[in-house]
Amino acid sequence: MEWGRHDWTGTAADFHAMELPYERAMWWCQVADPTVILGSTQTADDVNQSVADESGVLVSRRRSGGGAVFVHPTDSVWIDITISRSDPLWKDDVAQSMLWLGELFVEALSPWVHAEVYRDSFSTGVDGRVVCFASSSPGEVFVETNKLVGISQRRSRDGARFQCVVYRHWRPSEWSHVLASPDVRSRVADIAVATLDIPALTLVHAVSEQLSLLGGGQSGEIWG
Repeated sequence: MEWGRHDWTGTAADFHAMELPYERAMWWCQVADPTVILGSTQTADDVNQSVADESGVLVSRRRSGGGAVFVHPTDSVWIDITISRSDPLWKDDVAQSMLWLGELFVEALSPWVHAEVYRDSFSTGVDGRVVCFASSSPGEVFVETNKLVGISQRRSRDGARFQCVVYRHWRPSEWSHVLASPDVRSRVADIAVATLDIPALTLVHAVSEQLSLLGGGQSGEIWG
């Protein structure tokens, strides 16, 4: 079961609109413009569209859950991982379904940072329903209490698409002004985020190489 590798450049909206095949593959999405991506259950009222238009920050929407994620041409690294429902990595239990991927990121990034997989119950915290990196989901990766890898997923009868973001630099002042709530805006700078300032291509290669070590076996476990 080999992993495909795809490097894609364009808008966040176009990438989210793509129906990726449910097979073992990694997609590196390099966005052309700074974009705030709303989760599937968020309303448009969570952002001020006119402020976004004036500042040149695009607003898009994904079909996976969670709060808003900011992606940037150089400050963030966005990777989607797809698997089929018949893949041994698939887990029916949503609370367990991302743990294997979190462990994979921990191993892939271990040359540069010591991180751990979050295994407790999902927690929105104060602002997690509005901003993804303010919440904690099983399978996401943390450096102590700071989130390093945010992961959301879209599941269907055919498979899963895991959407992962790592920040090389965390600069909330570049986008938090587009959030509609003054209270949330005032707290975004205090969100505990871990960054990893290595070249994006180096990070992508590390994840790709770790994926290549995965073989068959019991669902949810890593075999290499």
